[in-house]
Amino acid sequence: MTQKSPWAYLLIAHGTRDEEGKAAFFQLADEFGKSLPDRLVVPAFLELAQPSIPEAIETCVKKGAREIFVLPLMLFPGRHVNQDIPRQIQEAKARHPQLDFHYAGALAVSFSSGKRLSEPKLFELLQTKISQRLTPIN
Repeated sequence: MTQKSPWAYLLIAHGTRDEEGKAAFFQLADEFGKSLPDRLVVPAFLELAQPSIPEAIETCVKKGAREIFVLPLMLFPGRHVNQDIPRQIQEAKARHPQLDFHYAGALAVSFSSGKRLSEPKLFELLQTKISQRLTPIN
């Protein structure tokens, strides 16, 4: 078995009561984890489903994480990305001052150099989705 790095990736989805939606998120987290076999990948939901962000952070701690990279799977900045998730990170930091947290923010923008730039990979994803078979709505 591969020794896990002390780095953990916390994937955050908004949350849903829909079982298919939850299953899809867990599958994505599992596949992402398989692409990084030496890293811990832990899924969490902001609301409406479990595990919650605090529960997932506790999982990271119990599994030996010393640095947690928080990756919200939300396209744009808004209340959840700008306030709710950072607040929960601060609360976790108060409970676990030994941990280092890194926050990625929204998927569709980059905060490097203080500028918000559209993410080119998002455009590639949209183009791929358009080229796939789309479901007609009648």
